[in-house]
Amino acid sequence: MGVFVRTRFVIPVVLFFSFAISAMANEKVLCVVSSDIDSDIAKISVEMDQDNRGIAHLYQDSYHNSKLTARIELAAEGLKEGIVLNRRDKYITVRMHSDNFDPERGGVLYLDTLYSGISGERREYEMDLATDKTGPVLIQNKQNFSKINFVAKRSKVFGVIGIEKVVFGN
Repeated sequence: MGVFVRTRFVIPVVLFFSFAISAMANEKVLCVVSSDIDSDIAKISVEMDQDNRGIAHLYQDSYHNSKLTARIELAAEGLKEGIVLNRRDKYITVRMHSDNFDPERGGVLYLDTLYSGISGERREYEMDLATDKTGPVLIQNKQNFSKINFVAKRSKVFGVIGIEKVVFGN
């Protein structure tokens, strides 16, 4: 009887950990996002489908003092209309969109940023989400990148009024 009870307990535990490990193995961090405003960071990651051929889910993980504070799923279908990545008060400061995103092949992604909250001027940065032998990668100006840093646009009177530029790097 004791062996049967232990087996009934062990099998579900082993199956749970096998599933959890395989789920973690299919997730890859595409890039780490930071800014010169504070020390908070975000990570954009993808979870691959069961065949490891296409993107099943996109996530934005937010960290404060190295602790995970939020995880938001970014619906790939929402790229047509645009996915809001950051909002400050009534302003959408960062939005990502695509006209041709495909979960298996990737596509061109546009990062739409608020340059000036005073004038409403926006700037757009183009990047590609492609797949190579290691899985999905981000490319900007024919260079793979794994880090994005937002540099704030500042006004002496109002303080931070937008995003001056976006720096892509490794």
